[in-house]
Amino acid sequence: MWNSLLGFWDQYHGLIIGFSVLGLVLLANQLIYRRYWTSYPTRAAYLAAHPGCDTVDGVVCATCRRKALVGPVAGRGRIYRCGWCETELYRVDCA
Repeated sequence: MWNSLLGFWDQYHGLIIGFSVLGLVLLANQLIYRRYWTSYPTRAAYLAAHPGCDTVDGVVCATCRRKALVGPVAGRGRIYRCGWCETELYRVDCA
């Protein structure tokens, strides 16, 4: 049994190491992305911090007082940002 495993390692060690490194890079990317994603406040937290931004027309930017636009983030939800001053405002987890 050990001879067959050693033979497999000798033949495919480059692929095994390559896919292991790729897996570690993807795992590190997910950990960094989650930390980046949660750095944005939720909509409720943003409106609690800026109570005057909740208007009849929707949420406005606290910086320039214009209406916020949406920019999609792949697979995770949305990050709402101001289309005028490019300030990222808040996140919505479930799109």
